[in-house]
Amino acid sequence: MGSCVGSVCLTGLFKAIPHEVAGERLLYLEASNESLDYQGERVLSDALERSTDYFLRYGNIDLDHLTLLGPKQGIPDYHLYEIGRPIEVSIQHPRTFVKALITQGDGAGALRANEFWDSLTKQHPPARWYPSVGGQVINTESEIDPETGAKVGVVTDVRWCNIGLSKTPVNLTVPNAATIPFGVFAKCWGAGGFDLQKALAASYATDAAALSGGGAFGRQSLDRRIYTYWEFRDAAAKAVLKGKAKRDPDSLFAFAVRRGIPEDEAAEWAERLLHDLERNRKTRIAA
Repeated sequence: MGSCVGSVCLTGLFKAIPHEVAGERLLYLEASNESLDYQGERVLSDALERSTDYFLRYGNIDLDHLTLLGPKQGIPDYHLYEIGRPIEVSIQHPRTFVKALITQGDGAGALRANEFWDSLTKQHPPARWYPSVGGQVINTESEIDPETGAKVGVVTDVRWCNIGLSKTPVNLTVPNAATIPFGVFAKCWGAGGFDLQKALAASYATDAAALSGGGAFGRQSLDRRIYTYWEFRDAAAKAVLKGKAKRDPDSLFAFAVRRGIPEDEAAEWAERLLHDLERNRKTRIAA
């Protein structure tokens, strides 16, 4: 459902999701959030923040950390698993967000980057890729997890040089990578309603690639509907806490449909949320 302002109809505008901006392939990630990972560790955002300059200057984006692990594992042409580089980091403690530029071209060096991009933009549903930070751990301290009572490692200093994108994330709480910035149009609502001129001035075609700081990672929406799984995850969690939804597939499905999510996607997201919650619970118990 769209909106009309004067004689200009905006039907479909809210769902318009650019896959490229000014000819560039941009990827948006929540790379880390200090949650406990499968390895029983959590990386402090302060540690990543101190290494941000190094990461932006020397870091890369690859598949499954293979540009780091390849030499040790004897993988030939491991450098070909690099698919891009970071262009901006925004630390919003405890979360660390990254905007990345994905490689494009016709040569062998762009082959996996092209395949990765196509998996996000040329198939339905798009593939899910989850980020994981990589680099050299310089210092780790131990603490007791207040929820489980188990001893966990806390990475307090790191030389951050990599983000690996994987189908099987180490940190179960980070959302999958997105081809959209999360908040370009949100500023177009004012006291007088929808500002078309401001919307056009802040459109994807002219402004998204130039966004900096937290503005590049804010929520993307002019209406109250939900367009991404992690938006659904956050909204559903709040609804459960407030008693507006129950922690079961039927209730979460109904909640998703009420928020404008198509029924097939609503069913998938409801099951996925319950699966993620259960998997995270079992991981914490086993820690």
